[in-house]
Order: sequence, then C-alpha cells, then structure tokens
Amino acid sequence: MPTLIIAEKPSVARGIADAVGAHERRGGYIEGGGYLISWCRGHIIDLDFPQNYPQWSGHWSMSQLPMIPERWRWSVTAPEQYKVLKGLLDRADVELVVNACDADREGEGIFRRVWTHSGCKKPVRRFWSTSLVPEQVRTDLAHAKPLSDYDGLADAAEGRAKADWLVGLNASRALSCLYDGSRLSAGRVQTPTLALVVERTRAIRDFKSVPFFQVECSVGRTERVRLVGEKLNTRQEAERRARAAVGSQCAISKVERRQERCRAPKLYDLTGLQRDASTRAGLTAEETLNALQTLYEKKLATYPRTESRYIGESDIPRRPACSRPSRCGNRRRGRRGRFDASRSDVARVADDSKVHGHGAILPTALLGAKEMAKLDGAERSVAILVCCRLMAATMDPATKLKAKVEAEICGDAYTASGSTVTDASWIAVDEACRTALADGGKAPDDEDEAQAIPADIEQGDSFTVGEGDVRVKDGKTTPPKPYTDATLLSAMEHAGRTIEDRELKAAIEDDSMHSGGLGTPATRASMIEKLIKAKYIRRRGKTLSATERGETLINIVFDSLKTPELTAKWELSLSHVERGEGSLSDFLSGIEGYTAAVVSDLEGGFDPAQAAAVSRREELPVPACGAPIVRAQRQAVAVLVVEVGRQGGGLAAAPGLRREAQHRPERQEAHQVAGQVDPVGKDGPPHRPVEEGRQRHVRHRREARSGALYRVRRVLPEREAGRERRPHGLAASRREAVGHGRRHARRGRLRTLAELDINPALRATCQRRLAAALEGRAMTARKLAEFSGVSEAVISRTLHGQRTPTLDAIVRSR
Repeated sequence: MPTLIIAEKPSVARGIADAVGAHERRGGYIEGGGYLISWCRGHIIDLDFPQNYPQWSGHWSMSQLPMIPERWRWSVTAPEQYKVLKGLLDRADVELVVNACDADREGEGIFRRVWTHSGCKKPVRRFWSTSLVPEQVRTDLAHAKPLSDYDGLADAAEGRAKADWLVGLNASRALSCLYDGSRLSAGRVQTPTLALVVERTRAIRDFKSVPFFQVECSVGRTERVRLVGEKLNTRQEAERRARAAVGSQCAISKVERRQERCRAPKLYDLTGLQRDASTRAGLTAEETLNALQTLYEKKLATYPRTESRYIGESDIPRRPACSRPSRCGNRRRGRRGRFDASRSDVARVADDSKVHGHGAILPTALLGAKEMAKLDGAERSVAILVCCRLMAATMDPATKLKAKVEAEICGDAYTASGSTVTDASWIAVDEACRTALADGGKAPDDEDEAQAIPADIEQGDSFTVGEGDVRVKDGKTTPPKPYTDATLLSAMEHAGRTIEDRELKAAIEDDSMHSGGLGTPATRASMIEKLIKAKYIRRRGKTLSATERGETLINIVFDSLKTPELTAKWELSLSHVERGEGSLSDFLSGIEGYTAAVVSDLEGGFDPAQAAAVSRREELPVPACGAPIVRAQRQAVAVLVVEVGRQGGGLAAAPGLRREAQHRPERQEAHQVAGQVDPVGKDGPPHRPVEEGRQRHVRHRREARSGALYRVRRVLPEREAGRERRPHGLAASRREAVGHGRRHARRGRLRTLAELDINPALRATCQRRLAAALEGRAMTARKLAEFSGVSEAVISRTLHGQRTPTLDAIVRSR
C-alpha cells in the first residue's frame, strides 16, 4: 500500500521523491518506492470573496457591514492540482497520508485546508524537516508525528487568515462606500506600511533647515589630520575663531586607538537581498524577486521566498563548490578586486536551529562562469550579489583600526575620527562585488575611510596652526531621508522597533512559526507595488513618498490600523492558540468585535471634506450653465465628468479647457451632457475634415493606442431618498472602454429607438452602450444614422466637432 506525501511546492516534492526513490513522473505527482509524492503549489484553497456570498453580492452599501460569515466559504484557486490531490486522497490503496508542507504556520494551514476540503478521513502524520538531504529526509519520515500534535498551529493559521479577511475587507468596503466608490483599501499590513511612508513624507515636508558653521584645522607632521570644531550658529563667530586659531598652538589632549573585529554579513534572505539590490544595483523589490525567481527556475539559485539566513548543517558537504571566487569578480585585476578565497569556511553559515522552512538564498553548483556570462540586466546583478554574499559570509571577520583624536585650540575643542582596514577579509569580497556591479552604491564606511589618523600623532603633541591650515565650513541640517525600497523593506521587517511594550515587541519579532515584522519576505515587495498602483505612494527614481490620496487615507482610517501593534497583538494571541493556552473561537470573537468597531468608527468619522482628495476629483467652473465639472484622475485616463441636476442642463466647453486641448493635442477630451448640446465657441477645438470611413477608423484606432482618445463618463443625478449616488459604467482603462464600445457595435446589440421607448430599463442600458461606442469611435456616422434616424451629415458634424450627443439629444433631434 503506497503512502501519500503532500509537499507545499514542487521543488520540495522532487527533493523528497529523490530521497525515497520515487522517480516515475505522473500528472501532478511522482510515484515509486512505495510512495506517491504530490504538492499544493502554495495556497490552492483560500477564503472566498464577499461577492460570492448571497447576502453581500451585488451593490455595496454600509447597511451590509460588518460582513461576518456565519459559515465560512472556501474557494479552490488551482482546480487542476486540487483535482490531482483529491484523486490521490480518495485512492483506495492509500492508507496513510504525510503532511510534508513547510515547517511553519502557513505550511500547516495550506495542508489542513486541502485535507478538510477533500473530506479525507485517513490517518495523517506530520513530516517536520528543513533539510532535503536524502538521509535526513528518510530519518525525519521515520519519526513523523501524529497530525493532532499540530492542531494548535493549524488553529493559529486559520485564525490569522480569517482575521485578515474580516478586518481588511470590511474596512475596505466601508471606505469605498463612504467615499463615493473610490475603491479604497485598508489592511493589517498595508495600512501600517502606508503610515510609515506618510509619516516620513510629512517629516520631510515640515522640516525647517537650519544653517551651521564649523572651523576646520589641519595639523600634523608628515601626514596631516583634519580636526573639526563644534557647530556654530553664525558665520561671524566661526570666522572669529578661525582668525584666533592662526598662529596658535594645537594641543593634542587625547588619542584613542582600538582594533575592531567586524563580523562577516549573514547569507541573504529575500528581504536582505532586495535591500542590497535596491542600494547597489538600483532594482526595485519586485524586480529583484522576479530576477531571483527566474534564476531559481533556471536552477541557478535556491528557493527565493525564504526568511532564513543560514543553511542546515546537513547541507554543508554540498555547498563548498558553490563558492567559486571567479563568480565574485576575483579574476578582475587590481587591489579592489582581489581577496583570499582560501579563508572561506561554509560551516560558519550552517545552523539547523536558525533555518525556517527553506535555507538561505545561495547559488547552485550550475552557476559557473559560462552561465554567468549568459546573464544580463537584473538577473546578472542579482546573481553577482548572491555569489558574493556566499563568499563574504563564509570568510573570517575583518579587522579595522579605529582612532579618535581630541585637541584644543585657543580654548575651543576640536575632534577627528577615522578608521583603517588592517585585515580586509570579507570586506575585499564586498569591494569586488561593488566593482562587478554597474552601480555599486556607497560603502558603509566611506566617510570614516576618507581620512586615516596618522600613526605619528600621540597624546601630548603640539602643533602650530598656519594660516593655510584653517578654513570655515558651512552646512545646514538635513531632513530625514525619504524611503527607498531598501529602507522601507527594512522598516517593515523590523517594525517591532517602534513598539515599546516588551511582550508585544517579542511577539511580532518572533519568527519561529511566522515571519517577523509586517508581511512576509514573499509579500513585502508586492505590498509596495500595490500601494504604488493604488496611488497611495509614488516612486520617483529610487525614493518613495506619499501622495495626497495616501495622506488623506491615513487621516480617515481607524487609528489602531495604522500601527504595527495590531499585528503584534494578533501574534501574541495566536501564539497562545498555538500552545493551547487560548481557543480559536475566543480569538475570532475578539476580531469580530474589533471589525465592528472599525466599521462604526469609519462611518461615524466620515468627513465630506476629505472625499475630494481621496477620490482624486477636482471641481472646475462651467461658464455656460453653472453646472459643476469634475476632473477625475483614474489610473492613466483623464476624465471629464458632468454632474447634472434633475432638470438637466447644457455645457459649452470651458475656455480654459479648450486652450489646454489646443496646447496639449494628445489630450483630446469629449463632453457628454444630459439635455441639450450647446455649440462649441469659435475658439474651440478645430474641426477635422470629413474623412472616408475606413481612413477615419484607422486613425481612431491609432489614436486610441497612443493615448490620444479619452473616456467620457457621466455621474447620474441624485436619486430617490435613501439611495446613494454613484458613478455608472466606469471602465478600468481606456483600452477597456474603447474595446467595449467596438464589441457592442460589431455585435449589433444597440437597439432601435422604438424598443427603447417602450422599455425604460433597456433604454438605460443602451444609453451606456451608446456612450461606450461613441467613446471608442466604433460606430460610423452611417451606422449611427441607421440607429437613431438622424441624418448622417448631422452626426458627422457632431462627431468631428468634438461634441458627443446623448441619447436624449438624438431623440429630440428627430
């Protein structure tokens, strides 16, 4: 009877299969040696979205909140692989199942969902191992424990997933409903991360720079040392001290020298690699992850999404071949490219107790000089970083001679400090890495190494200060540096540093069963990109800053959602659940109460003044009829929205907007109104000559591709009391709007006016389809004439005059 082993990832499944002698590849699993080995491919079963619950489908409203399911629904996200697993679990000849998913909370949760969803009742054992060495795998399989020993860990995984669902989706729906359908979002990880960027952006904006002045003196015998005085508020005082120093004696009152051992850096986990790739190679966190994933798929690097910075002790015999110095730039000539590779010892980075799930990121033995030469761009930069870090991490500690000098001139104190590398060791590898990369970044000790304290300067020495030895240096205080991908990833990883409570701080930093800090190494990069895509933060070069939309969201969101303390409190409670000191039901009851409080706080604190900033809308004056125009920015598409009252109204293009259209021809903006269509003034957009149908169609397609055509949307007037006003028919992009109109025109789904007159619902539907068709310029003037009964010449003039007729206007023109 075969034993079924279910791993979390295909790579782990293959490693286990090699260890147990299973070599026959099947569809979605491997068979042999009395084992069936399959995999989950991550979260193949996850919590269902609210729209798939009958009570929360359709139109969103505050009356539906908070959404707290009485019975949770789960959805299969990878049907093909789940079908394979379900078939294996149901096989009559399978009597024992082994859970070989990752040895942490997430791995336990992934297996439990598949096992529960399949309805399997067969006995299960838990394979708990971080090594894929064949001997270790066979040993750990023989000592697998009953699954029930890990019920607390499974409850903690389920609790965290449901808590994120309850808080994140309820808060996001509440914000979107309150703020005019702006699709705002909030969550346990996203909101504190955004709050970090907002806080830094405001600190930089509010910072007031203060000038200061310092006196510098250079003294010495054969080599000179640069002494710097205290910071002064006025130039006059600095110049007075400089004049007084000329010709005076500089008395060296103190000289301290000490040897300092600098430990080699640890191996890379994903976050550490993303930080260095951002600083040294200018890569974003997502670009680094994508490049590393490609290297992993090419079998040139180990598993990328790891949070370990060590390898297992059983992996030591397989790793020395990976540390070939030629891949770290040691073949380059020159002092900065040379290091002693014989001092490398892989045992320095091996520690089973510090390996969580997967070992640190390493190059594989396949990454030789030929393979490295084939790589370019981000993949080459990441490969160089990984290879150099393996070599650096296995080297002896480096040593530096650090020195500090204190002196006195005319009663004023002066100081100097510096350092000299006495044994480069791993620092030479680091220098070779910077040399190998196109943008090596700044070395951490560049400022100290700018001057070395001369060896012949001793305490009690005295020097005469010459006129050319003194100068006044001016400067000014600098604001905090804006976040980059590297520093924001570090802030997320070490979010516990901002928490004062020791118990909570320990809970969020404990990474034995979960990732420490905010998010996980696998999700932090995508979280940054998600914030950028949602227009909460912006990236300018390497720096990240908050947008007005992001700052406003932080202003209106529930206070406790802004800090990492929420994650810390959850982790503390979940650790109790893991150990059996608390129950899952009690934890979720507390989360449900917190969710209700979040929704209530958002609704009670609704601020209409914040709505415009959050929804990215700007009101503009309309000289023709006084009706407000709103310029909204949705993704990359400029939209002019006309809000019309119940009685309708007219619109002539505002002169300012016409001038903008003339000066910026790439922004061709149309106008849609309810009621009459006013003629465009003489200073309006120039009329285009009438073109043949095919020629016009080709031009419109070309303009749509280049971004010259923009969507038109209309906000319906306020309806009956108790019903909220919201935009209708907003497309996700310009491409979708244009394609939508063309599809409906081709399929002939626009109805005749007679049908519209007798069917109000159909009339409203066709109103939107007509608008989409007009925006996409999918209907020719002849087609519109057949549809509406208006002459083809009138419609051609309307289209080429940049005026978009509504259905009501077409009806009246008949």
